[in-house]
Amino acid sequence: MDVEQLARDDVVSAARLSAAGHSDAAIAAAVRAGLLVPLIRGWYSVRPARDARDLHWLRATAGWRRFGGRALLSHQSVLVAQNLPDYALDLGVVHLTRKGHGTTRNGRGLKVHRALPDLPSPLSGGLPDRVPTAVGVVQAGLEGVPLTALVAADAALHRGLVTAEQLDLACDLMAGCRGIGPVRAILREADERIESPGESIIGHRLRALGYVLDPQFEVKTDLGPRFADFRIRGTRVLVEFDGAQKYGGREAAFEEKRREDAMRRKGYFFARYVWDERDDVRLIGARAAQAIADSRRWAA
Repeated sequence: MDVEQLARDDVVSAARLSAAGHSDAAIAAAVRAGLLVPLIRGWYSVRPARDARDLHWLRATAGWRRFGGRALLSHQSVLVAQNLPDYALDLGVVHLTRKGHGTTRNGRGLKVHRALPDLPSPLSGGLPDRVPTAVGVVQAGLEGVPLTALVAADAALHRGLVTAEQLDLACDLMAGCRGIGPVRAILREADERIESPGESIIGHRLRALGYVLDPQFEVKTDLGPRFADFRIRGTRVLVEFDGAQKYGGREAAFEEKRREDAMRRKGYFFARYVWDERDDVRLIGARAAQAIADSRRWAA
């Protein structure tokens, strides 16, 4: 069975396979042989998924084609389409939003939402297969947790995919949805200077503890200007989130140590965090407080 010629964007429907003369038994045999990978009801991929996000994208593509342009990718499906972070989201479910009348419908691995109100002009346009990115960010926060929206919004602002005005308008658009208050509130923290999901989360935790942060804080060192993820305002404490892939090998780790040593020579102290510590609010607060106390003893 030459399924690749029948596929579009790596997905193909059972109806198209049947129209090409392939029986249900032949389709089932192709699935067993790994030539077809089931996605959603009546749709298959002609290649294996590379990871969970790629599988979601294949399912989203199938879902959008199944509705023949009568619905748009939305919620986490927009985040995947835009290569934005999917923090605290279920990628096992594809989300679509209707373009016309119809009720919300839940199916296995596919949820179809009611149509949105008319979009204001700053949110109009965009790509024909998905809701505006700002709307998808807010929807994702409603589907996951408010922090979901902040992590995605920081990344989208950093890449120039959305503006603060568009995020505000998207919140207005979803004003009648349950949970919009906390999403709207947390999006006031969104900042284009944030460079990673870990920074978004640690920054939010510290702000919730009462600290004011300066993102991408510049320190003029004897090696030249160097930047920290944050400075805790009013202190000489720099906050750093250490991602698992931040240092790519021995040379990069050496350069990072030189950078940190140069900043320490200017009288700065560090509060460092890793991904596994992102939800330990007590630890996050204690480490920041200890770094502040150390810096004040040094200054005295």
